[in-house]
Amino acid sequence: MPAPPSHREPPAGGEAGELLTRAARGDREGFRLLVEMHQPYAYALAFRLLRDPDRAADVVQESFIKVWKNLERYRPEGRFTTWLYRIVVNLCYDAMRRERVRRRFFGDLDPASAAADPPDPAGLQQHVEARDLAARVLRMAHVLPPKQRLVFTLRDVQEMDLEEIAHTTGMSVGAVKTNLSHARKRIRESLEKLERDHEGA
Repeated sequence: MPAPPSHREPPAGGEAGELLTRAARGDREGFRLLVEMHQPYAYALAFRLLRDPDRAADVVQESFIKVWKNLERYRPEGRFTTWLYRIVVNLCYDAMRRERVRRRFFGDLDPASAAADPPDPAGLQQHVEARDLAARVLRMAHVLPPKQRLVFTLRDVQEMDLEEIAHTTGMSVGAVKTNLSHARKRIRESLEKLERDHEGA
């Protein structure tokens, strides 16, 4: 699955609703078109949470399988994107917890994936120093506890607002704020330590 050109949410409108109606009736072509419409943003979200293209692709695939199997549970009064992204986030959170347990027992067997730069949107030109700093922050976020990493990525990378994060993750707004505060504090302390080590070298 190719990296998406951006992480903007697909536009809401009648087309998605029509495709949902078709899919709920068992129309596989309607469901395929629905997947094509929402797959890029879902993948961008999964990648920014997991920092691994293969695992992100697996999560997105599993997410749409869950959507297909549970279409009868979808309620038209809710936004489909919110429902989909909640599924993606929950699967990513499960994957992060499994990864944390694996690393606790076996260490980081694939450090290159944790250090990999995220795919850049097409045509986006960033200053080299800014990219280096962003890459450092993302690497530091990768080793945060799962809830902190989840909230930090959704707020400071995906730029979701606090209420949307709470709705998507099932946390209270207070819990979102607490985890975000802890995450930012850890990253800030790591950056300060890195700067001190650099100055002392």
